[in-house]
Amino acid sequence: MHAPIRTLLVTMPIALSLGFPLGMECGTPLGLSQASAQTLRPVQPPPSLTPKQNASPQAPAAPLPPPLSVAEQRFRDLSTRVRAQGAIDDAVRTELRSLSALLDTDLAAPTTSRDVALRLLAARIQCAIWLEDNAAIDAAFTRLTAMNPTSEATALAWARELIAMAQFERAAQLLQSREFTTRAIDAKIALGDALTGLHRFDEAQASFNTAPGGRTDAQQKAISDGTYRTQTLREMFEKELVAMDRDQTRGDLPLVQLMTSQGPIELELFEEQAPNTVGNFIEHVEAGHYDGTTFHRILRGLGVQGGDPATAEGAAGGKSTGGWTIPDESDRADRRAPLAGRLIMAKQAPTTGAREVPAPHSAGSQFVVLLSPMEELDGKYTVFGRVTDGFDAARMLTPEDTIVSARVLRKREHEYKAVRNEGVRFSEAASGNFNMPRTIAEGGNRAAPASAANPSGVGGINLGSTPDSKLTPPSPIQPVQPPKSVQTTKPAQTTKPVPPAKPAPAPR
Repeated sequence: MHAPIRTLLVTMPIALSLGFPLGMECGTPLGLSQASAQTLRPVQPPPSLTPKQNASPQAPAAPLPPPLSVAEQRFRDLSTRVRAQGAIDDAVRTELRSLSALLDTDLAAPTTSRDVALRLLAARIQCAIWLEDNAAIDAAFTRLTAMNPTSEATALAWARELIAMAQFERAAQLLQSREFTTRAIDAKIALGDALTGLHRFDEAQASFNTAPGGRTDAQQKAISDGTYRTQTLREMFEKELVAMDRDQTRGDLPLVQLMTSQGPIELELFEEQAPNTVGNFIEHVEAGHYDGTTFHRILRGLGVQGGDPATAEGAAGGKSTGGWTIPDESDRADRRAPLAGRLIMAKQAPTTGAREVPAPHSAGSQFVVLLSPMEELDGKYTVFGRVTDGFDAARMLTPEDTIVSARVLRKREHEYKAVRNEGVRFSEAASGNFNMPRTIAEGGNRAAPASAANPSGVGGINLGSTPDSKLTPPSPIQPVQPPKSVQTTKPAQTTKPVPPAKPAPAPR
């Protein structure tokens, strides 16, 4: 499958200025630390926040300076190719790895000057983004920040990538550790995204509300979208706190341990809300179907997918049902929310072309551990458990990592066996796949990130000087009451603070 394109916009005379497209919003597992007091009300973006269509066209970029090295010339050629074909295929990915090694060699050379290193680091970061190599992105930004510590654009770009990695604590700390002047609006938006990922919704809304005036249309839309998302996730979060409190009181939900090559991951299974899915998962565990399998697909910052028994035999993964399929439990009124740290069953993409709606009753053995809230999946995929210990290990998983063994730690006194679909069995060789979509291009609901200079999201690096967009006049943000469709079930009084949310049980 072609990967969506993310581009890095580089502006640079002497000091390097980096600008990334806004990263996808992400989150962290629900636990005690996120159940803090909430004091501000989430607001629905007023009509005045609707992006205006009067923005002045952006000035063309300055011509590129001559390339500094063979590596930089190769990078420019490859960027042109990526822009032309609009996707990262296996051939481009192989070239990116080769180019990354060449850039690393040049950057390590003692004769490489500071100015040259700044330009090569920009190219190295873009290659790492296209390869979705979190470790390389982090290492390059660490060096870039040490060389250029006062750059607001560098700090903002790094924070956005941390958000895209689901490293929300680090992103928030980075953004709050310095004062932004020329990039204040974008910094407020990024901080709101990071705090939303941490389930700190009132602080996130405050960050959106206090973004300075003079916003571009894209910035205005990001604030409006962030506000709406904060409201939606708050409602899910508050319901989940109630459900987790019931789970803690009951104290007998099934527990499963996945011993992975990154360490143990403990799972608590939601038998009350997804009894058949839980029975199916435990049946696969006890049959040894997960032992030796790989996490064959990593959705950067969103989730890790595994559970395909075929991968234990060296197959690529993504096709197998594990032997049977089960009915959905995703439309129950008491269904659990697809928040960070939750487990969902992967489903087969339909062959009708309407990929935003997964094939009904097609879940088999494959599952996804969510690394961020994915509210767009609510009601489409069955949420059947959560990570109670080992979430850091889950975030480190790569396609090379395996489930060494899976075992049941606790279960109730009854048989755990799935109710199979009667007369409905997907062939192991059926067309389609069990790859959960993440962007509109893949059948999901999230837009692929795009740079300000390239709204299509497809393009290369601009190593010349790119003027800032012309700003629109300030537009005041007036908090209003959210409509009934997104209002929480028990709205707080506007004349006094919202009482603290009931603490969630501490992770096991």
